[in-house]
Amino acid sequence: MTALFAYPLFWLLDTGSAPLVGLALAVALVFAHAPMYGPQAAFLSELFGTRVRYSGASLGAQLSSVIAGGLSPFIATALLPYGRGVLAAYLAGMALITIVAVALASETRRQVLE
Repeated sequence: MTALFAYPLFWLLDTGSAPLVGLALAVALVFAHAPMYGPQAAFLSELFGTRVRYSGASLGAQLSSVIAGGLSPFIATALLPYGRGVLAAYLAGMALITIVAVALASETRRQVLE
């Protein structure tokens, strides 16, 4: 949803209309943000065995938030002079990287996680 809604999001934000901006943010938070972060704790926990689960999940979440989350505002600021379309492409690109990473993660449904 994040990749699909990237361009409409910036288009709605650029209208400057308070109801459309509110709609854009509501759609983004309800249909893109929440479904991505809701299952994140269980998803990250299942990537690691029980002996290193807490450390592995925590280290993965914290490092990714520092590296990706910390650099994103700087990247977005650098891209801003090129227009909102470039920002939307950056957002969609990051969403596609996330989709690929999740698809390549190992499935643990039938494994013993001890």
